[in-house]
Amino acid sequence: MADVRDFNQLGKALANDQAGESSKAWINFFIRYQRREPDEYGRSYAALIDLRGLPTPKKYEYEGGDGLLLATSFTKSGKPPENTPAVKSWNKLFKTFDAIEAAGGKGDAAKARAEWEKTKPLLEQFLADVELPGDLNDPMYN
Repeated sequence: MADVRDFNQLGKALANDQAGESSKAWINFFIRYQRREPDEYGRSYAALIDLRGLPTPKKYEYEGGDGLLLATSFTKSGKPPENTPAVKSWNKLFKTFDAIEAAGGKGDAAKARAEWEKTKPLLEQFLADVELPGDLNDPMYN
């Protein structure tokens, strides 16, 4: 759950008024370019791309992320995945990262932090729905 660790690091950086593209926490979470070498967790992209995937030309459509894959794995065979709590949580969560990125891109750490705070409970609910610890303060995410 390196993606959750990076989300937590982003929150700490925003709490210290560090927003924008120069912050290491920002880069580790939002950068959309492939890394030359995988990071310490083996990811080729930053946490958001690993979690949500790369954007496609269609709005709110992404490819390659593991969040939706993880959510749909909790669907019973023959049932539509949209009705599971995990997929419902994912659908609420994945769009909220854009507001954090937009505020930080403008250098507004306070607004980015406020948006991060709105996203935090949605991420915690998603984690609980995929049977992971639902508290971002869990040692697993540090």
